Order: sequence, then C-alpha cells, then structure tokens
Amino acid sequence: MSKEFNKKIFSILLDISRGNRSWRQFAIDCDISYVQIRKLATCKQENPPRAKLLKKIVENSEGDISMDDYLFAVGVQNDATTTQSLSISTNLIKQGDAFFEKYLSLSMGQRKMINDFIDFLSGRE
Repeated sequence: MSKEFNKKIFSILLDISRGNRSWRQFAIDCDISYVQIRKLATCKQENPPRAKLLKKIVENSEGDISMDDYLFAVGVQNDATTTQSLSISTNLIKQGDAFFEKYLSLSMGQRKMINDFIDFLSGRE
C-alpha cells in the first residue's frame, strides 16, 4: 500500500532524529547535504527521499525513530508496519499539526522572525 509523502510528519521525525545536534552537524553525521536536510526539515522538498538517504538518517538517529516511521511518512507502508507506525506517528501528527496551526496563525513578520531564530539556533553547536 502507498500513500502521499507527508512532509510535516517527515520534518518532525527528522527533528527528533537529530537530537541536540545542529542541522549542519546532523547532515555531516548522515553524510548528506546540509541543503537537502534543511529542505526536508522545512517541508520544502516536494519528492520523498529515497531509501538510501532514509537509511543514512536512521543509522544516525538519536531518537527512537525507525525505518518504518520514515517509510510511513514518505507514504510507503504495508500492513505489518502500519499498526506499529501508527501509534508513534499519530502522536507526532497531532503535535506537528498543533505547532503548524499556531505557526500559520502568525503574521508574515512573526514567521520570518521564527525562521531567522531557527536558523540562528541551528547554527549553534
């Protein structure tokens, strides 16, 4: 069974996976481009990442995130992994939706300030 790539869930999973590392350090640890990890983290990449990239992320994850969780987010699932992934992902979806709803309710100036602050924090190590 296949579904659509859910960028918000994927972004939340990435944030948990990086732990306390900066985005730049997480990208280095995963041996992937910083630009690509930021595009995924900010929901700006249209196409889901391929299995090779997912494997690199999972192997360097500090959170309790499995390949099944990432596969669920990119829209690939089967009946064996669906039940297991749903329990983790449902909570993440709720948290992500609540955050995203609050973010969208802000003015453009406030969003820019938050984005600038995130960039500032992600540059710290």
